[in-house]
Amino acid sequence: MLNVFDPSIPTVYSIIIVIIVFILGSVIGSFLNVVIIRVPRHEPISGAHNRSHCMTCGHQLNALDLVPIFSYIFLLGKCRYCKAHISPRYWIVELITATSFTLSALVCGLSFTLMIAFVLTAALVVASGVDIDRMEIPYGCSFVIAGLGVIATILSAIYGDMPWYDHLIGAVAVAVPFAVLAMFGAMGGGDVQLISAAGLLLGWKLVIVAAAIGILLGAVGGCLELLSVPKSINKLAREKTPKIAKKWYEDMKAKDIYVLEGKTEAIYGCIFNGKSDIEQECLDMKLWNGTPDIADLNARLDAELTDVSKFAVSIVLTNEDVTKVSCKRQVVFGPYLSVGIMTAFLIGERILEWYLNLI
Repeated sequence: MLNVFDPSIPTVYSIIIVIIVFILGSVIGSFLNVVIIRVPRHEPISGAHNRSHCMTCGHQLNALDLVPIFSYIFLLGKCRYCKAHISPRYWIVELITATSFTLSALVCGLSFTLMIAFVLTAALVVASGVDIDRMEIPYGCSFVIAGLGVIATILSAIYGDMPWYDHLIGAVAVAVPFAVLAMFGAMGGGDVQLISAAGLLLGWKLVIVAAAIGILLGAVGGCLELLSVPKSINKLAREKTPKIAKKWYEDMKAKDIYVLEGKTEAIYGCIFNGKSDIEQECLDMKLWNGTPDIADLNARLDAELTDVSKFAVSIVLTNEDVTKVSCKRQVVFGPYLSVGIMTAFLIGERILEWYLNLI
């Protein structure tokens, strides 16, 4: 590894390297914005017919409109053509990516590890962005990080910087307790796969550091998220959902569709931007007489809860009635976990050493 500010490198060259890395990060961040928006919609991210355009007026953007970070500032956050407000998330993603690239260069120096840090940053930024927008973490992001983990495992076996099996232990060390929490709705399956992939990359010691940082940040950020939800929205979700679920089940029973005697069914899903996504596959059909119309349940929730977003829905049914209904605000955990993973990758060893010295 060659330190960016190594005495053998003239200071002016070191500064130029830092500037180049920052610019590279901002450009990559601009591309990641496209990935975050288009991939979940299954839209192509390149091509002559898919160039960047204003999301309001549809006008195709030119080079001056697409300068990372600075275009947003110079245009005062508005479209040059229709003057519609542009979401600040575009320049925030660019700035976060550029900053992460720069910090990675300062910590990792000019090395192969720096390349891994760049790829890891890109995967985590996309995972966080999609999680914020869609409350899901793309499998592709976890696969990319797992691929980096395979490379790290091979390098450990060759160079012996840590036992190669530490990476394999890391893949399950935190993933197992996270999976247990996911079973009780405390987090999503995407969080489990993300921390498992990160464990393969970091090893069991550093993935614990990553999880600890993510949980700590998630606790603070989650509380702030929950406090930001208007009381009227909480009240709407709490009062409307049980009524909708009970009426839907009554209509199903009228069609001779019901949970079998002595059985209990639990239906789970979430409501995002007023759209319910309870899936038919979540049902255990062995517990039912007939096939319940989940599409109808989703439609009823959509019609009544148009202002509700990022809420988890849980409906428990027996043969007689709906016994329990819950509709609570969910906290997006992916971004906090991503910060923990990146921090552990860059300075996890130092954090671990500091903590051990304390005790």
